Amino acid sequence: MATKYYAFVIDRENTHGIVLTWDECQIKTKGKGARYKSFKTHLEALEWIKAGGIYEDKKAKHRAAKDLLEDEIYFDAGTGRGIGVEVRVTNKNGDSLLDILMPEDMINEFGNYLAPKGSTNNYGELIGVYLAIDIAIKKGKSKIFGDSKLVIDYWSKGLCNKTSLNEKTINLIQKTSERRVIFEKLGGEIKHVSGDINPADLGFHK
Repeated sequence: MATKYYAFVIDRENTHGIVLTWDECQIKTKGKGARYKSFKTHLEALEWIKAGGIYEDKKAKHRAAKDLLEDEIYFDAGTGRGIGVEVRVTNKNGDSLLDILMPEDMINEFGNYLAPKGSTNNYGELIGVYLAIDIAIKKGKSKIFGDSKLVIDYWSKGLCNKTSLNEKTINLIQKTSERRVIFEKLGGEIKHVSGDINPADLGFHK
């Protein structure tokens, strides 16, 4: 049974087809200016042909997704610079908002807060949402977005396995969950956004 289906479209011959091997696809399309793509199912291959066999413009799709971002608050954390866990909170344009809460000397040259030495990335994300809540309240914003499902769906709601966490993390989980309750009573929401389009994304995982 085939594990892949190769669909092709040859405009100048007004033909198309679906074959079961890459070798067969090459034989049918070589030198003919064809478009071709592999699929896991015959139905997906057929639908692609019916739609005109157009290649998806991933960059355009990414730009369009970013254009649709709401004018709200975004947070992230990352370790890629090798200086520890950096925490970032921004607007939809990626501009740091930490100066709303922090003095200049607590914000590094990149507009980020450097978490205490020894912090985990998850702890950095927790700091991020904690700061984002206070910034959202101060700015009158109703939505906060981040890409950490652990922090958004569990820790910021006070849900955690205390036996596997240190006291510092447990205390911040408690404080964050209390702030989240206040934020939600004001009509606020904390939601997930893909790291690919998160304007606060530090880019270290890409």
